[in-house]
Amino acid sequence: MEEEMKVMLQQHQQQQQKQPEKWRAVLKRIPSFVATLAKNTVLGMAVFTTYEGIVEYSPSPSANHTSAENGRADDTGTTETMLVTDPFASATLSRHAAAGFVAGTVHASLSYAFDGISRWRQMMMTKKGNVNIMSMVRHPAASASSMAASIRAGGPFLPYALHHATSHMVLFGTYEATKRLLLGAIPSSKDNNGNAEEEEQDIDSHYSSLTAVAFAGGIAGSAQYIVGDYTERLTQGKVPSADASSSSRSQNPPSSLKLANSARKFRSLPMPRVPDGRSLLLAFIPSAIGFVAFEFGREVISDDD
Repeated sequence: MEEEMKVMLQQHQQQQQKQPEKWRAVLKRIPSFVATLAKNTVLGMAVFTTYEGIVEYSPSPSANHTSAENGRADDTGTTETMLVTDPFASATLSRHAAAGFVAGTVHASLSYAFDGISRWRQMMMTKKGNVNIMSMVRHPAASASSMAASIRAGGPFLPYALHHATSHMVLFGTYEATKRLLLGAIPSSKDNNGNAEEEEQDIDSHYSSLTAVAFAGGIAGSAQYIVGDYTERLTQGKVPSADASSSSRSQNPPSSLKLANSARKFRSLPMPRVPDGRSLLLAFIPSAIGFVAFEFGREVISDDD
């Protein structure tokens, strides 16, 4: 009996010793989590701001926007004409895709720089885990050179940028096309005259539109995941170059040799992978939430204007 009590006491003491260590491990992860959250927030804001700015940009106020006139009766019984414009609805799908391409390039530029700065910070850390500020102040040129080297250590920028630009082009192009398809299937609500039935129809229409936005965003996120996975493997892979011996023998190889080299390069390209359901779900949910938040923010801002 005494031995069992001793064993239980030892186990209790061991658990008490493990709890502070567990909390210390959790506290050590907080700075990394906050840094990652801040980085993703900045990248998301940059992407959606760039995308929205390009879609809404117009050299003249009414150059690229179609408008609809809604009649509204005032207290005197006269009808007031209200001009309603929606640049996102009037812009072509190619413009949405082009805006996504530019937004992806911005995402790649910022992410490339952030990763390089993170590598440079780890390199400049002292044994105590702090960045040597005095060394940076005393030797600014060397610090700037080491930072630039850390950024370039991420590999060639062009393939990295093409990967992100293409995936974001697919993301926003697929989203807008799917959203228009789904919203077109939802019956539009008529003018609300204050009747309870019509107000209920407006609420149902609003939630239907919200569901369409969420579903379109999820589909777009899944499409981005599939394309992004392929473009990442494509840009990281190495395509074999032309036969050196043949090119040395002749600076103008025959057409048959050019065709053979092209066919060999094509066969060396990686094949698209079939994604599993879990990966698609993990891409679907955050993208759906993100686009719902984006459309909600646009609606709030437009109402304030």
